[in-house]
Amino acid sequence: MGTSSALSLQTLAAWADVKGVDVLACSDFTHPAWLAELKRSLRPAGDGLFELTDLPERYDVRGRERLARFVLGTEVSCVYPQDGRSHRLHLLVLAPGFDAVDGICRAFAPYGALASDGRPTLRLSGRDVVESVLAVDPRCEVIPAHAWTPWYAIFGSKSGFDSLDDCFGDMTGHVHAIETGLSSDPAMNWRVPELDGRALVSFSDAHSAQRLGRELTVFAGEPGYGALIEALRAGRVEWTAEFYPEEGKYHHDGHRKCGVNLRPGEHDGRCPVCGRRLTLGVLHRIESLAQRPPEPLAADPDGTLRGTETERPPFRRLVPLAEVVAEAFGRGVASKAVQRACLDLAACVGSELHVLTAAGPSEIEQVAGDRVAEGVMRARLGHLFIRPGFDGEYGRVQIWD
Repeated sequence: MGTSSALSLQTLAAWADVKGVDVLACSDFTHPAWLAELKRSLRPAGDGLFELTDLPERYDVRGRERLARFVLGTEVSCVYPQDGRSHRLHLLVLAPGFDAVDGICRAFAPYGALASDGRPTLRLSGRDVVESVLAVDPRCEVIPAHAWTPWYAIFGSKSGFDSLDDCFGDMTGHVHAIETGLSSDPAMNWRVPELDGRALVSFSDAHSAQRLGRELTVFAGEPGYGALIEALRAGRVEWTAEFYPEEGKYHHDGHRKCGVNLRPGEHDGRCPVCGRRLTLGVLHRIESLAQRPPEPLAADPDGTLRGTETERPPFRRLVPLAEVVAEAFGRGVASKAVQRACLDLAACVGSELHVLTAAGPSEIEQVAGDRVAEGVMRARLGHLFIRPGFDGEYGRVQIWD
């Protein structure tokens, strides 16, 4: 539900190449029809990765040829009572092969209608999901998804928990990574000691193929399922590509119906217009659980951000290339001119990730013009104007005032 009808393994692989993604989760493997498609369309590519059995005859990516490989991964929604209240959280599940996937589906089937949606709703606790998955195959991995968003998140203000132990109990030690979500970045998560020693990863679900790679995680070495799981369990992340957290849909507190957008400390918990309770955002939630002050950050010349007091993986804040080009052109993100320019840049300069993080301004200017080149440089260095998102509404990023 809620995804483009044009999504297929072929379009996902092709667009992953445009974006600069080497390994992509296949998603939705609990759905019987999609699982059958995965088994028909994927073949082993070594070390728990899979590749397309039939390469697409053509795809509109302006000459790009290298297709991403897939890892068997999905997302599930857990809705269940605990300690006298209802909890809702989304969990990512990674599996080493189709035998493990079949076992996971059998384990989940009594607790939800797997055919109802690609992300099924399970009447299972977070703890029981971890136990069930590891009982199928100890090489599987469970990661809390978009951990801080108010709805359906482990630390969410509406239906989450105050700690990993509260959620996972005796299985907490098997939770090795946390997905930070669009509305937070690693530095915000560093303030919570419970997350020390766990990998902070960034992914983003693709409701359409063109939106792949809004956030991603970079690991060292050759891609492989075993290497991925080892890196997650040992906390070996090279760096992450992040949304500017203010651009996320739940960064600030607020009430969308009344247009109320507030920072923590600017309200008493209720909408000043209608009096209803505000949706408390990610910034508020982190402030409530933080036990450390924010760590000062140092910026490398290329915009990479590092903590100044501790050794942690660095990260980059990025604005999606289509948004940069759209503002430079004065067109909509979905316009043909913007999409064509993004594909031209990917074909002539490098992947979108390369354009956003490493390409020189002269390379970009030759393909898309000087204003796009200026926009990429400004976004890379954080020279932006941002109206933070709140209560389900994305923040607004402007490169030029």
